[in-house]
Amino acid sequence: MRIIGSGCALAGALALALGATGAGAAQAQGAPPIRIAVETDMSGVLSALSGPTSLRAVQMAVDDAGGSVLGRKIEVVAIDHRNNAGEGAAKAREFWAQGGDLIVDLTNSGVAIAVETVGRELHKLALVTGGYSSDITGKFCSKYTYQYDANSYSLAHATGANLASQPGGKRWYIIYADYAFGHAMLNDFTHAIVAHGGEILRSDAVPLGTTDFSAYLLAARAAHPQVIATMNTGADLINVMKQIREFGLDRDAKISIGLLSQAEVNALPDLFAGVRVTVPWFWNQDRAAIAWTDRLAKYTGTAVRPTEVHAGDYSAVSQWLAAVKATGTTDADTIVAYLDGRKVDDFYVHGGEWRARDHQMVHAMEVVDVVGASAAKIPGANFQLVETIPADRSFPAPADSVCQKTW
Repeated sequence: MRIIGSGCALAGALALALGATGAGAAQAQGAPPIRIAVETDMSGVLSALSGPTSLRAVQMAVDDAGGSVLGRKIEVVAIDHRNNAGEGAAKAREFWAQGGDLIVDLTNSGVAIAVETVGRELHKLALVTGGYSSDITGKFCSKYTYQYDANSYSLAHATGANLASQPGGKRWYIIYADYAFGHAMLNDFTHAIVAHGGEILRSDAVPLGTTDFSAYLLAARAAHPQVIATMNTGADLINVMKQIREFGLDRDAKISIGLLSQAEVNALPDLFAGVRVTVPWFWNQDRAAIAWTDRLAKYTGTAVRPTEVHAGDYSAVSQWLAAVKATGTTDADTIVAYLDGRKVDDFYVHGGEWRARDHQMVHAMEVVDVVGASAAKIPGANFQLVETIPADRSFPAPADSVCQKTW
């Protein structure tokens, strides 16, 4: 395993610790390796959501598949995109130009869309598990990109509709990240809220990496909303939530979060207590999820509470490897023809389908409440199930997709 584009000591250690599938053995057998890249944020604000644990999860999927397929060893590399769309696209192009087969993860929607453009040009496949913008399978949809995890539509139309349907959830203030994910979330939440009789009093965009949210929160206080919603992720989300509590805004308004992962809850469970959110998966939702989590913890040697991206990376790569085995090739066009319309049920995807219409993996979504550390029935079990939304209600109907399909 190699790390591309990261000087991070942790990344280097991972490369040494997990580098059991190197290309040399495969070349000795006379066949080039099958190459999978985990392109993600290895040490920045989104690294807890994905990062090194996603690398380990993909390596576990490869090891579970036997380390080879079609008589070829499987090599896993990491690409650190550093949350820079241009850098991410350039590194993806280099990986694919050098014979890479699959890029997975792409946490950060701006990077995902940039890489999607390169994949379309080169006819190379990407499976997005960490980029949530609905534009990925909407206006930027591509034959060569699937969105495997959730998207902003599925998150917004569950949480937004749930709260806006209540008398105390009609008037909203929204603070959102000023990049592709945040803009898509604002758009999708607005549609859901308005459709259920609510209104957006004000919305403010903030740059990635913002640490001082005081000006925005003063604007929120002045608007007198019933719901304050934040569409931020990673360290930014933790910072804004701390300041919401410090300002006492949670005393007068319900707090909603567009995207909340196990990573943030692992760090500060009590900070998010009382928040309602929608997730595609959580580690203790059923026996299969718990069993996989236990296996990952044993594999990594840590008591990890994985995020939906970690689980999605494992699931997506496992499904892709099964497709490679079934078709006898890594050719993207052949794999797409095999996957389109195929049904999926595993520890992560429930009632899933590789939807041919727009390349969204549709699956059930989970509406949950966050409980604090003292209220959790077992340590780390901070998501409490409220409602399971089936796949046919979680994503826009095929007829409503804005994807202008050209394949």
